[in-house]
Amino acid sequence: MARQRILVPASGAFVAANLLHSLDHIRQGTGRLTPEVFWGGSVLSVAAVVTLVLALRGDPRAPLTAAVVGLWTAAGVAASHIAPHWSAFSDPYPALGVDALSWTMMLAEIAAALVLGVVGLRELRRQGTAGGWLSSST
Repeated sequence: MARQRILVPASGAFVAANLLHSLDHIRQGTGRLTPEVFWGGSVLSVAAVVTLVLALRGDPRAPLTAAVVGLWTAAGVAASHIAPHWSAFSDPYPALGVDALSWTMMLAEIAAALVLGVVGLRELRRQGTAGGWLSSST
């Protein structure tokens, strides 16, 4: 459990990046967001806080939670903001012409989410609790 402490700074950085991205949406105005984007982002924020709490407690579920939440968030935010419009979950920054601050906050959240996901995967592998799919074959 002591080695899981690496999850605390990774989770904290992810919560901070998520908060900054959320605040940037407020700065931009939330009125243009679809309900799906608004509530999807809200769910990601709750998941970020839950991940941090589990990491702070040294909970054995923290690495798996970090891996799932981190990788899911990175994929979801990229799909929502970088990909062209594809569904009600789309909020494509290229089409909206948002400013550099918005791009920076969004990309920072993706980066922090990727780091969190990789740290979670690494801890799962170290613990040998990834159901065999991350364990080394030697």
